Amino acid sequence: MKRTNFVLSLITTLMVILVGTIPGFCASNVALAERIEKLEQQSGTVTGESSLGQISEWMTISGAIEIEAAFASHDDADDTDESDISLATAEVGIEATPQDWLTGFVLFSWEDGDDKVIVDEAHITLGATDDIPYYLSAGKLYVPFGTFETMMISDPITLDIGEIVDNAAQVGIEMHGFRAAAYAFNGDVDEAGDDDTIQHFGFSAGYTMQADSFSFDLGTDWISNILESAVLSDAINGVGLDEYVPGVAIHAVFNFGSFSLMGEYVTMTDDAKAVGGVVAVEELSAYALEAGYNFDVSGFETTVAIGYQASDTDNAGAYDDFPESKILGSVGVGITDRLSVACEYSRAENYSAADGGDGDKIDSFIIQLAFEF
Repeated sequence: MKRTNFVLSLITTLMVILVGTIPGFCASNVALAERIEKLEQQSGTVTGESSLGQISEWMTISGAIEIEAAFASHDDADDTDESDISLATAEVGIEATPQDWLTGFVLFSWEDGDDKVIVDEAHITLGATDDIPYYLSAGKLYVPFGTFETMMISDPITLDIGEIVDNAAQVGIEMHGFRAAAYAFNGDVDEAGDDDTIQHFGFSAGYTMQADSFSFDLGTDWISNILESAVLSDAINGVGLDEYVPGVAIHAVFNFGSFSLMGEYVTMTDDAKAVGGVVAVEELSAYALEAGYNFDVSGFETTVAIGYQASDTDNAGAYDDFPESKILGSVGVGITDRLSVACEYSRAENYSAADGGDGDKIDSFIIQLAFEF
């Protein structure tokens, strides 16, 4: 009891310190277990079984290796065709929990494009136990803005404009299905003439319910500067930013027995303006919808899914051929609990030349072999 009271006091003190740095709090918990579950979902099938491997009394290791063969045909002036075999994912995560209220997590990831290993995540979490429902996480982490859950092989376009990873501090609570958390970080995007200080923050809230044959998850997120995401930060590169642009994300996931439905919407709340109020980058929003069915074929767990994704902007010129719409279909088969094979077809249509795009239409086919441990 004394130790529990000490931990509660420590977390409360640190939360008060963090609250002093940002105006408000409330958001969804991007916990360690959810990040490991995301590794499983990237293979295109979801077994619902943890891929954590116990290597000591309080240390576990997990990871994923994904090999992909991809083919793409462009309906452009040159009728370009592309194909490649790539190591799409190579990740190893180590989680240490010497006390139930103390967890450390490191995720190493190999990046195909840069041909190097990076520390994708590294953070410490205090709390989040049966006796301590609230927590503090600090380190390099994915801030709880958007979920980007998918049954496809490829990432949804909502992830491109919403996913943000940075060195941050996050506080939150999760109990009785409700969750709330908030975070603050410095980031790389600053307003023109501003000091390099902690100015970005966000919050999120959600509710999850699970029954025998039905479950759902609802959530909404807000961030003070969505321009920290990969696509948007590239779009405003070199612009003397007049002011930050907030972002909003909402999602819903429903499971009815073997059927799954999910949808997500991510948007900028305004145009990004240069100093003087001149519009530098037009407002961009995107949504992703998916439906899937899970069934057994001769003892092999199989998932079939279809999806539709779309974006909206008045001028796509700054977004480097960001698709206006995309239809997808996938089939994934679990060969064993750790090995799966999946294939995905998609057709993406870029914005027309009148809207700042190149008018390209791309047909893509991906075959993936995934191993998780």
